[in-house]
Amino acid sequence: MKAAIGKRNASQVSGRGTPEREEMISVTLYNEEIMQEKIVTLKELMEQKAFLEAREGFNLWINIDEGYDNKVVEAICALFDIHPLVKEDIILMGQRPKVEEYEHYIFSIVKMIYYKKGIMKAEQLSFILGKNYVITFGEEEGDVFDPVRVRLRKESSMVRKEGVDFLFYSLMDALVEEYFHILSYIGERIDVIEYEVLESSTNEELKEIRLLKKDLLYLHKFVWPLREVTAWLGKEEVTQISDATSFYFKDLNRELVQIVESTETYREVLSSLIEITLSSISYRLNEVMKVLTIISTIFIPLTFIAGVYGMNFRHMPELYYRWGYPIAWIVMLLIAAAMIYYFKKKKWF
Repeated sequence: MKAAIGKRNASQVSGRGTPEREEMISVTLYNEEIMQEKIVTLKELMEQKAFLEAREGFNLWINIDEGYDNKVVEAICALFDIHPLVKEDIILMGQRPKVEEYEHYIFSIVKMIYYKKGIMKAEQLSFILGKNYVITFGEEEGDVFDPVRVRLRKESSMVRKEGVDFLFYSLMDALVEEYFHILSYIGERIDVIEYEVLESSTNEELKEIRLLKKDLLYLHKFVWPLREVTAWLGKEEVTQISDATSFYFKDLNRELVQIVESTETYREVLSSLIEITLSSISYRLNEVMKVLTIISTIFIPLTFIAGVYGMNFRHMPELYYRWGYPIAWIVMLLIAAAMIYYFKKKKWF
C-alpha cells in the first residue's frame, strides 16, 4: 500500500547518502539544454543563487526536508529576501492551506497526505515561487515529487521548456495526483467492505467503515482549502504565473473539485453501509433471540409437567400408575411437536 500511496524514499535521491544536516539542501538547476541535481551546503547555495542572477534562462528548484531546523529556514529566507511572516509560517506546522502574493514571489502552504502503517498522515509543504526559482520545504524526509524529477531529467520535457511557474504547477499537480491515488485506494476498500457487509456484517467491518469515513473527512479537510489556492493561482492577473500556466491551474482546480465531490459521495456510501451493517447485526441478534425464545416457550409446559410430577407427595395416584412414566413422556413430546408445528405454520422460524 505504501508503495502506491506513500511518500518517496529519500534514499533514492542520487548523492543524498547520510550528509550532515547543514548539507540537506537538494537543488536542481536547469534550462532547456542543461539539468544538474546536487546536494549542497548553504554556502554552495549562495553560489548557485549568484550563478542564477548572472545567467539568464536558468531556473532553480531548492528542496529542503527531513526535519529542517530554524537556522536553515532563516538562512534561506535571508538569502532570497523572504518576508519574516513567511519564515514564521514555514517554521510553524499545522497551518491551513493558503496562498499569498508578495512583491517578488508567491508563498503557498499545502498538505501532502499519505498512509504510514495503515494510518493517514498529513505533512505540511511550503512553496515559494520567485522569478526564476521554486523553494519547497517539507516536514519529513521524502515526498511525492519523483514524477517531476523524472520529467526534469528528460531534455524534451515540457517542464524543461516552460518557465519556473510551470515547475510550480507540476509540483502541485504531483501532489493532487497523490490525492487521487489515496481516493482510489479508499474507493477500492469501500467496494471490498460493501461486498463483505452484504455477505456477513460484523463489528470489524463497522470499525473499518468508521476509519475510512474518518480518512475521507481528513482528506476533505485539506482538499477544500486547496481549491481556493488553485483557483487564485488560475487567475490571469497573478503576475508570477503566465497565462499559459494559469490555464493548467484552472484544470488542477477542476480536478480538486472532482476529489471533493468524490469524498462527499464516498462519505454518503459509508453512511449507508454503517446503517446496513447495524441493521444486519441487529437482525441477526433478533434471529438468535427469536430461536432462544421459541426454545424457551416449548420448554415451559414441559417444565411445568416435570415440576408437577417431581413433587414427592404421598397421595399422588399417578406416581404409582404402571404406565405413568411413558405416558408423561408421550404427553410432553406431543405438546412439543404441536408447538413446533404451530410455530412453523405461523412462519416464526
